[in-house]
Amino acid sequence: MRILVTAATCLCLVLPLAAEAQTARLPRKSVNERQVEEINRSIRQDQRLKSLEQQIQVEQNLMRQDIERQRLFSTTPSPFRNCPVGAAGC
Repeated sequence: MRILVTAATCLCLVLPLAAEAQTARLPRKSVNERQVEEINRSIRQDQRLKSLEQQIQVEQNLMRQDIERQRLFSTTPSPFRNCPVGAAGC
């Protein structure tokens, strides 16, 4: 039983070191790779910003059209009409 506990303890100590050694051997990113990733990140951010600006512009244009439509088709009383609506004498 002591042998199993000792073996398990040793394995618990050795296995994380082996896994860490494997990840430590991975090559680091080159300067060019980091520059490419930074450029791509910047391009994606610019695209998101442009898309948001276009969406805002579309919404503003729709609001302007609605306001203009309300102005054109509003039923304002005529300034030449002096009698109330439904009056018989006008």
